[in-house]
Amino acid sequence: MAFTEHPLRRELVHEMHLRRFAPVPAPARITQMVCLIGEDEREGEERHLARPPLEPESRERENRHALMRFADGVTFLWERHTEATTITLIAAGRDETRLAPLIDWLASWPGSVLRATKVYVEPSEAAAEDLLPQMGFEQGDLVSCRVCSGVRVWSDFRIRDDGHGRLLMAAPDREADDLGRIVQRLQELGNYRNLALVGLPRVQRLMPDLNALEARLAAYAQTLADRGETDDEGLLVDLSTVSAELARLRAENSYRMSASQAYAQIAADRLVSLDVQPISGFQSLTDFTERRLVPATRTIETFVNRLRRLSERSGDAIALLNTRIDTRIKAQNLELLRSMESSFNLQLRLQNLVELLSVIAASYYAVALIAYMIKGVKAVGKGEVADMAIGLATPLVIITIFLLVSRIRHRYVRETEDAASRSTKTRARNDTKKGL
Repeated sequence: MAFTEHPLRRELVHEMHLRRFAPVPAPARITQMVCLIGEDEREGEERHLARPPLEPESRERENRHALMRFADGVTFLWERHTEATTITLIAAGRDETRLAPLIDWLASWPGSVLRATKVYVEPSEAAAEDLLPQMGFEQGDLVSCRVCSGVRVWSDFRIRDDGHGRLLMAAPDREADDLGRIVQRLQELGNYRNLALVGLPRVQRLMPDLNALEARLAAYAQTLADRGETDDEGLLVDLSTVSAELARLRAENSYRMSASQAYAQIAADRLVSLDVQPISGFQSLTDFTERRLVPATRTIETFVNRLRRLSERSGDAIALLNTRIDTRIKAQNLELLRSMESSFNLQLRLQNLVELLSVIAASYYAVALIAYMIKGVKAVGKGEVADMAIGLATPLVIITIFLLVSRIRHRYVRETEDAASRSTKTRARNDTKKGL
């Protein structure tokens, strides 16, 4: 190629072709199951997929998709999703006996079955109506409408004794490829609807816990607002406990709630793509789906929003309480500084008194030193060696002590200035980093 190809280009194009459903002729019989598969069950699923009860005539396998064609016009589809697997059997004609070993194979699939449906496809409404008595639909729950410009469907979306639901379709004058796409959209509507509803029982179970946390947070906020004496440290511990429990709820349920909302949106998109046309006297797919799915989705959305708002309110209360504690600590520090200032003033007065006394002592010793030097001067003429030595040593001692004290003072001053300079440079570097 003359151009540089993006490394993901072929993978993305291939991904667009993976979700193609197999052609569905009319008449046909279809069995589909949606299984929730845990990560620890993936290897078992791979082994199960590799051992079908019948030898396929052809086999196509991708990372997340597989297709097998068996004798007598039977097709098997396998598709892996993020947390589920969809397995489908499509058999041309009305004979279901040849599907028995494959249906048993599907029934032993690893994981837990979230949805299982048998779809009966007929080439005309008359043929489909002949099958209606065999379906055993509940008349009060029966859903019937037309989708995709002329395909009629019937179902009560109930589970039969064999664990499967029933869907009856009449598809006059439809090509197999077109009918396969319609069946796929119909099944995806039901599959994603069930996946979206998985989060509802969890939300209903967690609502009382959320109500209790909200009541506790309101009580703590009221305590925070009261002007009376409160144990701020204890209140901070209580608020932190509520905040931690809210954070745990968000961490444990955020994926399930987000997934339910995403599945609900996909189901709504599939419903729009089916172009549902109601039939007088029956519920339509739109009525059935919206009456059940929309309230559940809004309940989940309400739970997510409440959890988020409670977390924000808990954070605000903790921030406010921290501000109050910091203000009290600053006030205590101010009182401490004032107490220290009083202590410093007292020490200054005492130091002044000591300095006054030191002046007296210094005056006494200065007079004594002068006396020694005068005696030394007198001793020169008289020849008294001891007094002469004391007189000569006195100025030397004074000069030596003066030089020693000056040196010590200059060293302390220099060390203090160097430490201050290093501290100034360090603060300047930190300010520069913060600015960057």
